[in-house]
Amino acid sequence: MDAHALDEALRNHWGLDATTVTTIDGGMNSRTWLVRAGDASYVAKRVSAADVELLATGCSVAERLGRAGLTTGRPVRTVLGALVAPDERLALLEHVPGSELGGTTVEEQRWIGATLAQVHHAGAPARQGPGTTGFFGWLTADAPGVRNHPWLPRAVDTARGATDRLTVTWSVLHTDPAPEAFRYDAAADAVGLIDWTGACRGPVLYDVASAVMYLGGPERAGAFLDAYSAAGPLDASELRHLDAFRRFRFAVRAAYFARRLTERDLTGIRDQRDNENGLEDARRGLERLATPASGEPK
Repeated sequence: MDAHALDEALRNHWGLDATTVTTIDGGMNSRTWLVRAGDASYVAKRVSAADVELLATGCSVAERLGRAGLTTGRPVRTVLGALVAPDERLALLEHVPGSELGGTTVEEQRWIGATLAQVHHAGAPARQGPGTTGFFGWLTADAPGVRNHPWLPRAVDTARGATDRLTVTWSVLHTDPAPEAFRYDAAADAVGLIDWTGACRGPVLYDVASAVMYLGGPERAGAFLDAYSAAGPLDASELRHLDAFRRFRFAVRAAYFARRLTERDLTGIRDQRDNENGLEDARRGLERLATPASGEPK
């Protein structure tokens, strides 16, 4: 979508005459622009045809959590009241001010932990199971590209086998709470969480495991885990399953990059080497977690 087409879409679907439009791409699965119209700022987000439903679901979650008091980058509904302009594969979101976090300091990790705990409390947490087979049902040994890597089908089956039988707390998940999805607004002394495409209901430990993965593992994520444990909906007996969900999360990451390699999907990256590096990083993560941690069910 070029600048002219974006201007037309904003005018036709939102009645918005943009003053300036600046590309802010950086995501793996979408294109984004910072849109200024007078004194107001927005983010326009466009996804592939395959991800339009995920975008709409994420917008619905962001809107619902925004009404609950969280800062989420809520969608601006179209002139017809829709969350997404489906023909354009486009959503218009409130711009969340502030700077993205890196998760490298104790303070930032505490903000991330407390914010993620708020999300899970606001999403009506409830115990569910046994079995998580309805969560990310696409993650199987037959997922696209998985069998192209001899080590990966067994890793996927092992990860699923360790989590599918567990009774755990489910809530609304962000599903990809990397530090850069959290934004700190110093003027308001507030933290927001953006990028809700892919949000769904699922096991809370998946989000916790994702955050730990991005922070570099439990040894580097201590402040996050302390803050989340103090404020989140999980008790110590459930948190002992964290390593099982860390394996599940690395299996998801591996299958994701295996598919991208097969489809030669270069969205958000330079070339196939970035997909290869992503897959190798996931393989190393699974290798480190090959032996169950002390106290974890075998």
